[in-house]
Amino acid sequence: MSRLRSKHEGVLIFSDYKKTSFRILYVAVLIFLAVAAIISIFPPLWLFLSSFKTPEEILANNFVLFPETMDFKRISEIWQQFQFGRFYINSFILVAGAIVCSITFNGLLAYGTAVIKPKGWKVIDVMVMATLLIPAMINISPLYMNIIGIFNRINELFDTNVWQIPYFSYLPLWLIYGANAYYYVLFKVYFSSLPQPLFEAAKIDGASQIQMFRYILFPLSLPIIAVVTIFTMNAAWSDFLLPYLMTRVNQSEQPIMVKLYNMYANQMAQVTMQERLMTIMFSIVPPIILFMLFQRQIAQNVATTGLKE
Repeated sequence: MSRLRSKHEGVLIFSDYKKTSFRILYVAVLIFLAVAAIISIFPPLWLFLSSFKTPEEILANNFVLFPETMDFKRISEIWQQFQFGRFYINSFILVAGAIVCSITFNGLLAYGTAVIKPKGWKVIDVMVMATLLIPAMINISPLYMNIIGIFNRINELFDTNVWQIPYFSYLPLWLIYGANAYYYVLFKVYFSSLPQPLFEAAKIDGASQIQMFRYILFPLSLPIIAVVTIFTMNAAWSDFLLPYLMTRVNQSEQPIMVKLYNMYANQMAQVTMQERLMTIMFSIVPPIILFMLFQRQIAQNVATTGLKE
């Protein structure tokens, strides 16, 4: 009730809640949000608890949420059995490179079109925005063929096998995340909302474009950088098709999602249902932790995207 009394802005303020109709509406919204939260939490909770159940408990006709016993030693046993540590490292390397490229390339392009605005910037902006109209799956085949062609050309020029270079197959994946129209739009909208007098004053003081980017734009852009980092990590961690294609030669570099697929496809008879559920649980833990830590930044970005002060 104390929080409602301090509410003096928004669609409804404290005086509105004195009316019975608004109180009923407030309670109904709370109930709806509570039900939505339960529905959202139930799948990962069921997955976690079911990973400790025996196959008989999972397939039983009578649904029981909690297992009869929870042996937490099974977590470390299955982790070591399938060598998940190495594939976690692969996924983190993939994610780290994707984040660096995503922030650097998309941010610099957005800086050019939103702040510098050289001649022809509108043409570049329209071309980038047009890529949002092309379904991602259509690009997979020509993109993969171009990557293979470039790799083969490098092999011929330098008389080497680039597939044997550690994590060289990740380079195209990193660059793909560095050319993402959605992240570009996020940066551009945010940069456009920044006060233009700051940049004009810096120009009068003789600051170069690099200095304005370093001392003005970058410190003010930490919120949007955090948001793009979150989105990029989630997308790179969950990506499957291109990482699967690029790591077919060197399977020791497979990220976690590709490892899960190959593990189930090649060892279906050896992987029990309990092990399968627990390995899936391993794969979803990092995105869940990430969202829990940065959910406020995500919500604030969704609420303020497209708004200017």
